[in-house]
Amino acid sequence: MEFDLLLYNGNIVRFGKNKNFNWLAVKGGVIVDAGFGNGFDMYKDKCLSLIDLKKNTVLPGFYDSHVHFIQTALHMENLNLNGCEDFQELEKRLLEWIIRYPQSKFVYCYGLEISDLNEERWPTRRFLDRISKDYAIMINSRDFHNSILNTKAINMLKAPLTIDGVGRDDQGNPTGIFYGMANALIRKKMLKSYQVQGKIKAIRNLTDNIIKKGVTSIHAVEGGFDFIDKDVELLASLAKEIPIDISVYYSTTDISKIKNSGLNRIGGDIYIDGSFTSKTAAISFNYKDTDCYGELYFSQEDINEFMLDCYKNGLDTAFHAVGDRAVDQVLNAHIFARKLIPNKKLRHRIEHIELTSEEQKQKAKELEIIFSMQPSFEYFYGGKSGMYERRLSNHYMETNEFRRIFDLGITVCGGSDSDLTPINPILGIHSAVNHPVSINSIAVEEAIRMYTINAAYAVREENRKGSIEVGKLADFAILDKDIYEIDAKSIITTQVIGTIKSGEVLYKNF
Repeated sequence: MEFDLLLYNGNIVRFGKNKNFNWLAVKGGVIVDAGFGNGFDMYKDKCLSLIDLKKNTVLPGFYDSHVHFIQTALHMENLNLNGCEDFQELEKRLLEWIIRYPQSKFVYCYGLEISDLNEERWPTRRFLDRISKDYAIMINSRDFHNSILNTKAINMLKAPLTIDGVGRDDQGNPTGIFYGMANALIRKKMLKSYQVQGKIKAIRNLTDNIIKKGVTSIHAVEGGFDFIDKDVELLASLAKEIPIDISVYYSTTDISKIKNSGLNRIGGDIYIDGSFTSKTAAISFNYKDTDCYGELYFSQEDINEFMLDCYKNGLDTAFHAVGDRAVDQVLNAHIFARKLIPNKKLRHRIEHIELTSEEQKQKAKELEIIFSMQPSFEYFYGGKSGMYERRLSNHYMETNEFRRIFDLGITVCGGSDSDLTPINPILGIHSAVNHPVSINSIAVEEAIRMYTINAAYAVREENRKGSIEVGKLADFAILDKDIYEIDAKSIITTQVIGTIKSGEVLYKNF
């Protein structure tokens, strides 16, 4: 028998085992044998390709469980405003971009964070008009719940000015700041301006980049309120061309569209509430220094009926719920639907689920709800003086309570919410292990599971992916450090030096 690939002289991680493999053999994209010591000698002359791992560590190929894939791809070609600290820096970055790309009359920017700005408010169209009246400028907030346009962009995109979500000054004039429905319509118009071939090129570029992060599978959140439904079809058409696996989450509330797409799941970003940054995540206490409690976008009755329809149609669901009031609505809807249709075979998720009470965690465990979480939010927003503290006061200590969630036995899959934070599972693992509130930290293997076997379970792939076992796909991320053994604070310094998908070497740098 001839084999396709032999990996040897490595530290090949087996979950929950005291001893790791140091070699494995692959045929037809599947692991066919693995073992210890020199057991691989009998395969040396039978393998088409041999790779000496040089004692490096091998993990299952990583998943990212929440990616706005096409948006992330397109944004790679635009102006990233992450880290912008004030209006002066914003003006400087915009002018530098215009000078660098004078031929582009539409300047699209993303990543601006209001809590990073010293002014603690959004710029207005008049501010942007002073920078340029000749170039259309559109800025998306980091969480994409707000857009800011100058007058040129408002006119170019024919921005709606008579619907909900249009910011106005004291005289009733549009400020150029859009949120809610108005923001969604503007974003759709902007995204529709991209040609299909441009999207395909961007997708290929992004895929090349994330392969170097050890990612072999993603859960792509596409379509719906903020995005383009046709992107779901585009990803399906590219499935055989893209060298990684893509599970699409179609964020529509139209079940007929899901059926026509042949999917067995719905959602990904069906918004029950908003975000902490914009103070639209629905919480049970007031935001710091305000009397605001956030927003719920649906009534309980509407969510109940929609959830019941999903259960009737045998669909796994995934709802965006950040604050505890939003989480309550989703859990209550599951209880309502389950009483009428007690289907325990469905695998339901709640996306983000950043703030939960003990009662909600217990209820979610009973309902077998999967938590789809983004540990790197704690890296960027957590801790004293972080965005969570600036929005939630001392409740920042209760965000993303991984330790308690894992102790209850809730399945947690890990993602980035890219391009809110980067597609980088090593960063996510580091963030979960080094939660700024130490009692919320988890062990290294628990964090790795979020990006491997737990993520596979969330899309019903745990029997063929997510761990290194004979009979499973040969999907691997090869690391330059053993993250089980190094100091926890150093996990972030770990580099992916190889990525293998179904036995094919996609990236190798060792």
